[in-house]
Amino acid sequence: MRGLLLGAVGLSALALSAGASAAAYAGASLHYDGVAAAPADGVPLRTPAVLDCPATQGALTRTAQAADGKSCDYRGAVGETVRLRLVALDGRSATDAMAPTKAELHALVPLYNRPVPAVDKDEPGDRADIDLPFFHVHTRGDHAEVRMFGVKVHAEGENADVNVGHGNKHTAVHAGAGGAEVVAEDVGRSNASLVYVLASDRRMSSGYCTVGYVAKGPAKGPLVVGEFRDTRKRHGHDDGDHGDIGRLIDRNVKG
Repeated sequence: MRGLLLGAVGLSALALSAGASAAAYAGASLHYDGVAAAPADGVPLRTPAVLDCPATQGALTRTAQAADGKSCDYRGAVGETVRLRLVALDGRSATDAMAPTKAELHALVPLYNRPVPAVDKDEPGDRADIDLPFFHVHTRGDHAEVRMFGVKVHAEGENADVNVGHGNKHTAVHAGAGGAEVVAEDVGRSNASLVYVLASDRRMSSGYCTVGYVAKGPAKGPLVVGEFRDTRKRHGHDDGDHGDIGRLIDRNVKG
């Protein structure tokens, strides 16, 4: 019981400080492997009519470029692929505009982690209840629920749902034995930054282990989107090519 309690509290602290290894929620900014978002309600970002697609960016090498300048493709040193593109919003919210891409990526890495239900006070098993101002922990057996400073955690066995919300920002992590889905969005009146990652512990039938995107731009669009697909599992911060995605985006998004 003590281990479960400490684990639940630790998971909440992780959400406050990092949101997960793939995306981080940290005070005023959303970060993804060195990509920092401009303030959601600050000076509007500017995106170009035609993308700046260098021949190389760090470990990435350009393999194709659309004639209209709206997209370009890159390949990493060990086969990972990246597509940089401009996405017009056409009156939609940034979240709605990226929904088709999210669905397409989920079809490639179809993780379906079962939502963890709230703790039932009548559940059998060892129990612990802590209720303090801004801090609440309830555990029953291997089931835990934590609420603290805008963070909500539901954990049961090896499954966990973490939700962090504050103002314009929303980060959610759904993790289970097979992998994790991460959604991190900071959409305000002026600017939008979005991260979506699906990371499996094994290669799916599509051939991919990790897919996702980073998107950034003015709230009215267009967004500059870096979409990535990788056949490898990801570990910690060995993702230098993802930093290169951020650098490609920042070449095209100006404050």
